[in-house]
Amino acid sequence: MSDTVETSTIALIATAGEVEPGEISRETELSELEIDSLALTEIVMEIEDEHDIEIDLNTAEAWETLKTVGDLIDMVKKIIAAQH
Repeated sequence: MSDTVETSTIALIATAGEVEPGEISRETELSELEIDSLALTEIVMEIEDEHDIEIDLNTAEAWETLKTVGDLIDMVKKIIAAQH
């Protein structure tokens, strides 16, 4: 499951940031990819749909806590683990 979450999350971020998935790592900062609050909201909604989870964040909280791709992946993994 972990690799699937990481791969699918990076793919969604790559699409939103219009970059190749291979150019993104866990350490990549969302701001480097020019992911704005609207794009981040769309990414979160797609992640929720893909993994059948609910991420309880408002955009302000998201920008406070989600700085890197790894932060987002870890949050998704934590929510999925809590639901199973």
